[in-house]
Amino acid sequence: MATFPLGGLAPVRVRLPAAVTESPIVRVIEQDRRWLLPIALSVYVIGTTWTWEFPNWQGVPFPPVWFASALATMAVWRRLGRRFGPIEVAAILAVTAMLTTGVTLFWTQSLRDLTLYLKAGDAWAAGAPVYAQVPLVRPPDDLSNYPFLYPPVTLPLFGALAALPYPVAAGAWMVTSLAAVLGALRWIGLGWRWCLLFLFWPPVMQGLYVGNVAVPMFALFAAAVWRPGLLVVPPLFKLYSGIAALSLLRREHWTHLVVGGAVVLGAGLVTLPLVGIGLWGDWIEALQTYQVSQRLLPNNLYGFGLARHLPLVVLAILALVVTVLALRARDRHEQLSRLGVATVVGSPSLFSHGWLVAVPGIVALDAPWFWLAFGLTACAPGIAWFLVLLVIGASWFVPGLRKRPGDDAWHPLGAAVVPWPTARGTSAQRPEATPADTRIPTPTPSS
Repeated sequence: MATFPLGGLAPVRVRLPAAVTESPIVRVIEQDRRWLLPIALSVYVIGTTWTWEFPNWQGVPFPPVWFASALATMAVWRRLGRRFGPIEVAAILAVTAMLTTGVTLFWTQSLRDLTLYLKAGDAWAAGAPVYAQVPLVRPPDDLSNYPFLYPPVTLPLFGALAALPYPVAAGAWMVTSLAAVLGALRWIGLGWRWCLLFLFWPPVMQGLYVGNVAVPMFALFAAAVWRPGLLVVPPLFKLYSGIAALSLLRREHWTHLVVGGAVVLGAGLVTLPLVGIGLWGDWIEALQTYQVSQRLLPNNLYGFGLARHLPLVVLAILALVVTVLALRARDRHEQLSRLGVATVVGSPSLFSHGWLVAVPGIVALDAPWFWLAFGLTACAPGIAWFLVLLVIGASWFVPGLRKRPGDDAWHPLGAAVVPWPTARGTSAQRPEATPADTRIPTPTPSS
């Protein structure tokens, strides 16, 4: 009989043959259950990438490349005389999987989302149709020719960008996005070394590479613990981002809600003479057309979201349940973190950059569970990523899954216990417990 306790959960007892229970591997696992982590990650990465090629479809099989890079990194790590425990091995496996996966990204079309935005802005400025009214029956060869779905209020912004030379517009967008994601990660509580590592995490890397608006919107989400009114801005681009704004109602931030609502209403009124009422009708019709296109091209337009696997009614109920559980959190920062998870669950179409708002939930996990989450999301997205959300959801009720007090070099929060450690009213470690070289800058607090 082999016993495998798992964090704050009940021990798992498995009856195995004597030849197995007496093997060195099982003995090592029984001595330190954390060795299950690198074993599980190895199985997952190999199973996920079994049919992949590196660096593209004309290359060599992916698993041997990843395994060789992981072994080489472990050899160097050993050569440097560093500690060689289960967390270190899991980290090496996750990071090498992430980096080798990242190389394959560069064989896809770059800045395709930004180009789509600029095409829409250029069409609007030229008086041409902006919103597609005919369903897609096959994927376009140029990925920037997918339908534009953002509300008309965004068109003057994209029109202004489109008026610039493309290199200038692309450069400004990339610099802004990079600054936004680094600022967001720092505000959440990550030191600079962890911020650089997260730049290669698929949700961040893909968001930057394709130029998706989710990256700058992530900065607004991260800064909302200081200026809650910022939560009303992302729905101007992606309607389902409004799930996080429900915290304004739950926390009775009436002033922020009114100010934020006034900003949104003002943006609508200011842009209405520019875009006209007709474009709003075209946008609503385009959303309906897109739903038809999703059913015709589920692999392309649903992404890897739950809407691809569940009926819309079931997805709505599931998103509602997660949202209610999120709103039940008493701590306002914990509530915002949970609403980020609810936003991912409720996304009608989901691509990896849509996971950025789940970062606070991921880094709130204890080190072994964090590396499990980081490893599962190190490869290209799939349904297995939702196991991470299950772990995060379980951590809301099982404290043993969450970050423990004390400095941890293998955890992105370091000495802090919860995300947003420098925010007022947080339950993180005292300021003096945070090393000077990892102090986190904060936005100017609201009055």
